[in-house]
Amino acid sequence: MVKEMGVDTITRRNYPQSIRVILIRISILLIAGMYLSSCGNSISVTPHGVFGKSRLLHVLGQDGVSPIEFSPSLTMWTFSDTILGSWKGDVSAAATFSEKADISGMVSNSLAFTGPLTPQSVHSLSFIFYQKNHAIQQFIKYQKNEDPGKDRLWALDGIRLRNRMYVYYLHVKITNPSKLLSFKINAIGLARWDIPEGWKTGDPVQFRRLPRLFGEKYPAFGACVMNKDGYIYTVGQYSDKSFSSPIKIARVKSKFIENGNKYEFLKSDGTWVKNVSNSDSFLGDVQGECSLSYNRWLGKYVILYCQSWKNNLIMVTFDDFSHLARAEKKVIHSMPELPEQAVKNMQVYYSGKEIFSWNNFIYAVYINPLDYQPYLLQLVLHK
Repeated sequence: MVKEMGVDTITRRNYPQSIRVILIRISILLIAGMYLSSCGNSISVTPHGVFGKSRLLHVLGQDGVSPIEFSPSLTMWTFSDTILGSWKGDVSAAATFSEKADISGMVSNSLAFTGPLTPQSVHSLSFIFYQKNHAIQQFIKYQKNEDPGKDRLWALDGIRLRNRMYVYYLHVKITNPSKLLSFKINAIGLARWDIPEGWKTGDPVQFRRLPRLFGEKYPAFGACVMNKDGYIYTVGQYSDKSFSSPIKIARVKSKFIENGNKYEFLKSDGTWVKNVSNSDSFLGDVQGECSLSYNRWLGKYVILYCQSWKNNLIMVTFDDFSHLARAEKKVIHSMPELPEQAVKNMQVYYSGKEIFSWNNFIYAVYINPLDYQPYLLQLVLHK
Protein backbone atom coordinates (compact mmCIF):
# COMPACT_ATOMS: atom_id res chain seq x y z
CA MET A 1 0.00 0.00 0.00
CA VAL A 2 1.30 3.45 -0.80
CA LYS A 3 2.20 5.90 1.91
CA GLU A 4 -0.28 8.62 1.09
CA MET A 5 -3.08 6.34 2.26
CA GLY A 6 -1.89 6.94 5.81
CA VAL A 7 -3.59 10.37 5.91
CA ASP A 8 -6.91 9.23 4.50
CA THR A 9 -9.65 6.90 5.65
CA ILE A 10 -10.28 3.68 3.80
CA THR A 11 -13.82 4.83 3.02
CA ARG A 12 -12.65 7.74 0.87
CA ARG A 13 -14.35 7.37 -2.51
CA ASN A 14 -11.90 9.11 -4.86
CA TYR A 15 -9.00 6.67 -4.62
CA PRO A 16 -7.44 5.90 -8.00
CA GLN A 17 -8.29 2.42 -9.23
CA SER A 18 -4.69 1.22 -8.72
CA ILE A 19 -4.78 2.33 -5.07
CA ARG A 20 -8.13 0.59 -4.50
CA VAL A 21 -6.60 -2.66 -5.75
CA ILE A 22 -3.67 -2.32 -3.36
CA LEU A 23 -6.06 -1.67 -0.46
CA ILE A 24 -8.06 -4.74 -1.39
CA ARG A 25 -4.91 -6.86 -1.65
CA ILE A 26 -3.61 -5.83 1.76
CA SER A 27 -7.07 -6.19 3.31
CA ILE A 28 -7.07 -9.84 2.26
CA LEU A 29 -3.88 -10.28 4.27
CA LEU A 30 -5.13 -8.57 7.46
CA ILE A 31 -6.50 -11.00 10.02
CA ALA A 32 -6.37 -10.73 13.81
CA GLY A 33 -3.33 -12.28 15.48
CA MET A 34 -2.92 -14.63 18.44
CA TYR A 35 0.09 -15.13 20.73
CA LEU A 36 3.88 -14.98 20.56
CA SER A 37 6.88 -15.96 22.65
CA SER A 38 10.13 -14.10 23.19
CA CYS A 39 13.34 -15.05 21.47
CA GLY A 40 16.53 -16.21 23.10
CA ASN A 41 20.04 -15.22 22.07
CA SER A 42 20.36 -17.72 19.21
CA ILE A 43 19.74 -15.26 16.34
CA SER A 44 21.12 -11.83 15.48
CA VAL A 45 19.31 -9.68 12.93
CA THR A 46 20.66 -6.82 10.81
CA PRO A 47 18.26 -4.62 8.77
CA HIS A 48 19.50 -3.57 5.31
CA GLY A 49 16.73 -1.24 4.13
CA VAL A 50 14.86 -1.49 0.83
CA PHE A 51 15.66 -4.71 -1.00
CA GLY A 52 16.75 -4.70 -4.63
CA LYS A 53 17.11 -0.98 -5.17
CA SER A 54 17.79 -1.49 -8.87
CA ARG A 55 14.10 -2.50 -9.17
CA LEU A 56 13.23 1.13 -8.62
CA LEU A 57 14.67 2.00 -12.01
CA HIS A 58 11.68 0.13 -13.46
CA VAL A 59 8.88 0.08 -10.86
CA LEU A 60 7.52 2.30 -8.09
CA GLY A 61 6.54 -0.47 -5.71
CA GLN A 62 5.60 -4.14 -5.55
CA ASP A 63 5.04 -7.08 -3.27
CA GLY A 64 5.08 -10.86 -3.68
CA VAL A 65 8.89 -11.05 -4.09
CA SER A 66 9.61 -14.76 -4.67
CA PRO A 67 13.00 -15.97 -5.96
CA ILE A 68 13.08 -19.20 -7.99
CA GLU A 69 16.36 -20.79 -9.02
CA PHE A 70 16.46 -20.89 -12.82
CA SER A 71 20.03 -22.18 -13.06
CA PRO A 72 23.20 -21.99 -10.96
CA SER A 73 23.93 -18.62 -12.58
CA LEU A 74 20.42 -17.17 -12.84
CA THR A 75 17.52 -16.42 -10.46
CA MET A 76 13.97 -15.76 -11.62
CA TRP A 77 11.83 -13.45 -9.47
CA THR A 78 8.04 -13.25 -9.41
CA PHE A 79 6.11 -10.30 -8.01
CA SER A 80 2.43 -9.63 -7.40
CA ASP A 81 0.81 -6.19 -7.78
CA THR A 82 3.44 -3.93 -9.35
CA ILE A 83 3.00 -0.14 -9.49
CA LEU A 84 4.32 1.53 -12.63
CA GLY A 85 5.15 5.15 -13.29
CA SER A 86 7.99 7.60 -12.82
CA TRP A 87 9.81 9.21 -9.92
CA LYS A 88 9.62 13.00 -9.56
CA GLY A 89 13.08 13.16 -8.03
CA ASP A 90 15.29 11.09 -5.80
CA VAL A 91 13.59 8.08 -4.23
CA SER A 92 12.70 8.98 -0.64
CA ALA A 93 10.76 6.98 1.94
CA ALA A 94 10.16 10.23 3.86
CA ALA A 95 7.76 11.59 1.24
CA THR A 96 4.25 10.38 0.49
CA PHE A 97 3.79 8.35 -2.65
CA SER A 98 2.01 11.18 -4.48
CA GLU A 99 4.80 13.60 -3.54
CA LYS A 100 7.59 11.44 -4.91
CA ALA A 101 6.02 9.59 -7.86
CA ASP A 102 3.59 9.82 -10.77
CA ILE A 103 1.64 6.57 -11.01
CA SER A 104 0.80 5.52 -14.56
CA GLY A 105 -0.72 2.11 -13.87
CA MET A 106 -0.36 -1.25 -12.21
CA VAL A 107 -0.04 -4.86 -13.33
CA SER A 108 -1.11 -7.72 -11.07
CA ASN A 109 2.08 -9.74 -11.61
CA SER A 110 5.55 -9.20 -13.01
CA LEU A 111 8.78 -11.12 -13.52
CA ALA A 112 12.50 -10.36 -13.48
CA PHE A 113 15.86 -12.11 -13.64
CA THR A 114 19.06 -11.54 -11.66
CA GLY A 115 22.27 -13.38 -11.06
CA PRO A 116 22.57 -15.99 -8.29
CA LEU A 117 21.88 -15.17 -4.65
CA THR A 118 24.89 -15.00 -2.33
CA PRO A 119 25.66 -12.97 0.81
CA GLN A 120 27.65 -10.64 -1.43
CA SER A 121 25.30 -10.31 -4.40
CA VAL A 122 22.07 -9.85 -2.42
CA HIS A 123 22.93 -6.19 -1.78
CA SER A 124 23.60 -5.28 -5.42
CA LEU A 125 21.34 -7.39 -7.62
CA SER A 126 20.58 -6.03 -11.08
CA PHE A 127 16.97 -6.81 -12.03
CA ILE A 128 16.11 -7.41 -15.69
CA PHE A 129 12.31 -7.27 -16.00
CA TYR A 130 10.15 -9.10 -18.49
CA GLN A 131 9.02 -6.38 -20.91
CA LYS A 132 7.34 -5.84 -24.23
CA ASN A 133 8.00 -2.68 -26.23
CA HIS A 134 10.06 -1.41 -23.27
CA ALA A 135 7.08 -1.71 -20.88
CA ILE A 136 6.78 -4.19 -18.00
CA GLN A 137 4.19 -6.83 -18.79
CA GLN A 138 2.30 -9.47 -16.86
CA PHE A 139 3.81 -12.88 -17.44
CA ILE A 140 0.63 -14.62 -16.26
CA LYS A 141 -1.83 -13.36 -18.84
CA TYR A 142 -5.53 -12.59 -18.71
CA GLN A 143 -7.98 -14.66 -20.68
CA LYS A 144 -10.48 -13.08 -23.04
CA ASN A 145 -13.38 -13.26 -20.58
CA GLU A 146 -11.43 -11.62 -17.72
CA ASP A 147 -11.50 -7.94 -16.79
CA PRO A 148 -8.26 -6.44 -15.38
CA GLY A 149 -10.44 -4.10 -13.30
CA LYS A 150 -12.10 -7.01 -11.56
CA ASP A 151 -9.70 -9.93 -11.99
CA ARG A 152 -6.25 -9.98 -10.38
CA LEU A 153 -3.68 -12.70 -11.03
CA TRP A 154 -1.21 -12.58 -8.14
CA ALA A 155 1.99 -14.50 -8.79
CA LEU A 156 3.34 -16.51 -5.86
CA ASP A 157 6.32 -18.86 -5.51
CA GLY A 158 7.34 -21.58 -7.95
CA ILE A 159 9.91 -24.14 -8.96
CA ARG A 160 11.87 -25.34 -11.98
CA LEU A 161 11.54 -29.06 -12.74
CA ARG A 162 13.85 -30.05 -15.60
CA ASN A 163 12.91 -27.87 -18.60
CA ARG A 164 9.66 -26.62 -17.08
CA MET A 165 9.16 -23.62 -14.83
CA TYR A 166 6.05 -23.61 -12.61
CA VAL A 167 4.57 -20.62 -10.77
CA TYR A 168 1.57 -20.76 -8.44
CA TYR A 169 -0.84 -17.85 -8.59
CA LEU A 170 -4.09 -16.63 -7.03
CA HIS A 171 -7.03 -15.59 -9.17
CA VAL A 172 -8.74 -12.91 -7.09
CA LYS A 173 -12.17 -11.63 -8.12
CA ILE A 174 -13.11 -8.07 -7.17
CA THR A 175 -16.91 -8.08 -7.22
CA ASN A 176 -17.32 -4.33 -6.62
CA PRO A 177 -14.24 -2.12 -7.15
CA SER A 178 -15.89 0.79 -5.27
CA LYS A 179 -16.10 -1.21 -2.03
CA LEU A 180 -12.94 -2.08 -0.14
CA LEU A 181 -13.82 -5.60 1.01
CA SER A 182 -15.83 -6.71 -2.01
CA PHE A 183 -13.63 -9.55 -3.23
CA LYS A 184 -13.03 -13.27 -3.13
CA ILE A 185 -10.24 -15.70 -4.01
CA ASN A 186 -11.71 -17.42 -7.01
CA ALA A 187 -9.06 -20.11 -7.52
CA ILE A 188 -5.47 -21.18 -6.95
CA GLY A 189 -3.76 -21.78 -10.27
CA LEU A 190 -0.50 -23.00 -11.72
CA ALA A 191 1.26 -21.46 -14.73
CA ARG A 192 3.87 -23.40 -16.73
CA TRP A 193 6.67 -22.31 -19.03
CA ASP A 194 8.29 -24.91 -21.24
CA ILE A 195 11.80 -23.47 -21.42
CA PRO A 196 13.30 -23.71 -24.92
CA GLU A 197 16.74 -25.23 -25.27
CA GLY A 198 19.35 -22.50 -25.38
CA TRP A 199 17.07 -19.86 -23.83
CA LYS A 200 18.92 -16.77 -22.56
CA THR A 201 17.95 -13.62 -20.72
CA GLY A 202 16.08 -11.29 -23.08
CA ASP A 203 14.47 -14.11 -25.07
CA PRO A 204 10.65 -14.46 -24.93
CA VAL A 205 9.06 -15.88 -21.77
CA GLN A 206 5.79 -17.71 -22.38
CA PHE A 207 3.85 -18.98 -19.39
CA ARG A 208 0.62 -20.86 -19.98
CA ARG A 209 -2.12 -21.08 -17.35
CA LEU A 210 -3.00 -24.70 -16.61
CA PRO A 211 -6.47 -25.88 -15.56
CA ARG A 212 -7.48 -24.68 -12.10
CA LEU A 213 -5.51 -26.41 -9.34
CA PHE A 214 -7.77 -25.67 -6.35
CA GLY A 215 -11.08 -23.88 -5.87
CA GLU A 216 -12.09 -20.98 -3.67
CA LYS A 217 -12.58 -23.09 -0.51
CA TYR A 218 -8.88 -23.97 -0.28
CA PRO A 219 -6.18 -21.98 1.52
CA ALA A 220 -4.05 -19.80 -0.76
CA PHE A 221 -1.47 -22.48 -1.53
CA GLY A 222 1.65 -21.43 -3.40
CA ALA A 223 2.87 -18.77 -0.95
CA CYS A 224 6.15 -20.68 -0.74
CA VAL A 225 7.56 -23.81 -2.34
CA MET A 226 10.04 -26.33 -0.94
CA ASN A 227 11.46 -29.30 -2.86
CA LYS A 228 12.57 -32.12 -0.55
CA ASP A 229 12.87 -35.90 -0.83
CA GLY A 230 10.87 -36.12 -4.07
CA TYR A 231 7.98 -33.98 -2.79
CA ILE A 232 6.96 -30.40 -3.49
CA TYR A 233 5.73 -28.72 -0.30
CA THR A 234 3.68 -25.54 -0.29
CA VAL A 235 1.90 -23.41 2.30
CA GLY A 236 -1.49 -21.70 2.11
CA GLN A 237 -2.91 -19.06 4.44
CA TYR A 238 -6.62 -18.45 5.03
CA SER A 239 -8.97 -16.73 7.48
CA ASP A 240 -11.23 -18.81 9.71
CA LYS A 241 -14.46 -18.11 11.57
CA SER A 242 -12.62 -17.01 14.71
CA PHE A 243 -10.86 -14.26 12.71
CA SER A 244 -7.43 -15.82 13.05
CA SER A 245 -5.16 -16.41 10.05
CA PRO A 246 -3.71 -19.92 10.16
CA ILE A 247 -1.88 -21.87 7.49
CA LYS A 248 -2.20 -25.34 6.06
CA ILE A 249 0.62 -27.28 4.44
CA ALA A 250 0.31 -29.38 1.29
CA ARG A 251 2.66 -31.71 -0.53
CA VAL A 252 2.71 -33.58 -3.82
CA LYS A 253 5.19 -35.80 -5.62
CA SER A 254 7.00 -33.59 -8.09
CA LYS A 255 5.81 -35.57 -11.12
CA PHE A 256 2.19 -34.81 -10.14
CA ILE A 257 2.58 -31.08 -9.46
CA GLU A 258 -0.05 -30.19 -12.10
CA ASN A 259 -2.74 -32.49 -10.62
CA GLY A 260 -4.65 -30.98 -7.69
CA ASN A 261 -6.16 -34.38 -6.85
CA LYS A 262 -2.70 -35.77 -6.05
CA TYR A 263 -1.91 -33.28 -3.29
CA GLU A 264 -1.88 -34.35 0.36
CA PHE A 265 -2.45 -32.16 3.40
CA LEU A 266 -0.77 -32.20 6.81
CA LYS A 267 -2.33 -33.28 10.10
CA SER A 268 -0.88 -32.28 13.46
CA ASP A 269 0.43 -35.80 14.11
CA GLY A 270 2.65 -35.56 11.01
CA THR A 271 0.51 -37.76 8.78
CA TRP A 272 -0.88 -36.66 5.42
CA VAL A 273 -4.48 -36.92 4.20
CA LYS A 274 -6.12 -36.50 0.80
CA ASN A 275 -9.02 -34.30 1.93
CA VAL A 276 -8.00 -30.76 2.91
CA SER A 277 -10.99 -30.59 5.28
CA ASN A 278 -9.50 -33.42 7.33
CA SER A 279 -6.11 -31.69 7.67
CA ASP A 280 -5.09 -29.42 10.53
CA SER A 281 -4.30 -25.73 10.76
CA PHE A 282 -1.18 -24.21 12.27
CA LEU A 283 0.12 -20.97 13.83
CA GLY A 284 -3.00 -18.81 13.52
CA ASP A 285 -1.37 -15.37 13.25
CA VAL A 286 0.28 -15.27 9.81
CA GLN A 287 0.11 -11.90 8.05
CA GLY A 288 0.26 -12.52 4.31
CA GLU A 289 2.77 -14.90 2.78
CA CYS A 290 5.30 -16.89 4.80
CA SER A 291 8.19 -19.21 4.03
CA LEU A 292 8.84 -22.88 4.75
CA SER A 293 12.34 -24.26 4.24
CA TYR A 294 14.66 -26.96 5.49
CA ASN A 295 17.81 -25.40 6.92
CA ARG A 296 20.72 -27.80 6.58
CA TRP A 297 22.93 -25.83 8.98
CA LEU A 298 20.32 -26.13 11.75
CA GLY A 299 19.10 -29.55 10.67
CA LYS A 300 15.54 -28.27 11.12
CA TYR A 301 12.56 -26.96 9.21
CA VAL A 302 12.11 -23.18 9.44
CA ILE A 303 8.97 -21.07 9.02
CA LEU A 304 9.30 -17.27 8.90
CA TYR A 305 6.36 -14.84 8.89
CA CYS A 306 5.06 -11.44 9.96
CA GLN A 307 2.72 -11.66 12.92
CA SER A 308 -0.81 -10.38 12.42
CA TRP A 309 -1.38 -6.84 13.66
CA LYS A 310 2.07 -6.79 15.27
CA ASN A 311 5.39 -5.36 14.13
CA ASN A 312 7.12 -8.70 14.68
CA LEU A 313 8.92 -11.19 12.48
CA ILE A 314 8.38 -14.70 13.86
CA MET A 315 10.56 -17.79 13.43
CA VAL A 316 9.35 -21.33 14.10
CA THR A 317 11.76 -24.28 13.93
CA PHE A 318 10.95 -27.99 14.21
CA ASP A 319 12.64 -31.33 13.54
CA ASP A 320 9.69 -33.10 11.98
CA PHE A 321 6.22 -32.15 10.79
CA SER A 322 4.74 -34.03 13.75
CA HIS A 323 6.38 -31.39 15.99
CA LEU A 324 5.01 -28.29 14.24
CA ALA A 325 1.82 -27.98 16.30
CA ARG A 326 3.89 -27.71 19.51
CA ALA A 327 6.77 -25.66 18.12
CA GLU A 328 7.67 -22.40 19.85
CA LYS A 329 7.04 -19.06 18.16
CA LYS A 330 10.09 -16.83 18.53
CA VAL A 331 10.10 -13.08 17.96
CA ILE A 332 13.39 -12.56 16.15
CA HIS A 333 12.91 -8.96 15.01
CA SER A 334 10.55 -6.05 15.63
CA MET A 335 10.03 -3.53 12.85
CA PRO A 336 9.63 0.20 13.60
CA GLU A 337 6.25 1.30 14.93
CA LEU A 338 3.92 2.46 12.17
CA PRO A 339 2.04 5.78 12.47
CA GLU A 340 -1.23 5.49 14.37
CA GLN A 341 -3.25 6.65 11.40
CA ALA A 342 -1.62 4.02 9.18
CA VAL A 343 -2.70 1.26 11.55
CA LYS A 344 -6.23 2.67 11.67
CA ASN A 345 -6.23 2.49 7.90
CA MET A 346 -5.30 -1.22 8.12
CA GLN A 347 -1.71 -0.69 7.03
CA VAL A 348 0.57 -3.22 8.69
CA TYR A 349 3.79 -5.07 7.89
CA TYR A 350 3.13 -8.28 6.01
CA SER A 351 4.61 -11.18 4.01
CA GLY A 352 7.77 -11.74 6.00
CA LYS A 353 9.68 -14.66 4.49
CA GLU A 354 13.04 -16.19 3.71
CA ILE A 355 14.45 -15.58 0.23
CA PHE A 356 17.56 -17.75 0.64
CA SER A 357 19.99 -19.21 3.18
CA TRP A 358 23.77 -19.62 3.15
CA ASN A 359 25.41 -21.71 5.88
CA ASN A 360 24.30 -20.03 9.13
CA PHE A 361 22.91 -16.95 7.34
CA ILE A 362 19.25 -16.49 6.37
CA TYR A 363 18.16 -13.54 4.25
CA ALA A 364 14.52 -12.50 4.59
CA VAL A 365 12.21 -9.76 3.37
CA TYR A 366 8.98 -8.20 4.57
CA ILE A 367 6.68 -5.62 2.97
CA ASN A 368 6.49 -2.10 4.40
CA PRO A 369 2.97 -0.78 3.68
CA LEU A 370 4.03 2.87 3.79
CA ASP A 371 6.09 2.71 0.59
CA TYR A 372 4.96 -0.69 -0.76
CA GLN A 373 8.53 -1.98 -0.81
CA PRO A 374 10.25 -5.18 0.39
CA TYR A 375 12.84 -4.60 3.13
CA LEU A 376 15.83 -6.89 3.59
CA LEU A 377 16.96 -8.55 6.83
CA GLN A 378 20.10 -10.60 7.48
CA LEU A 379 19.68 -13.30 10.12
CA VAL A 380 22.73 -14.95 11.66
CA LEU A 381 22.04 -18.26 13.39
CA HIS A 382 24.00 -19.42 16.42
CA LYS A 383 23.72 -22.96 17.78
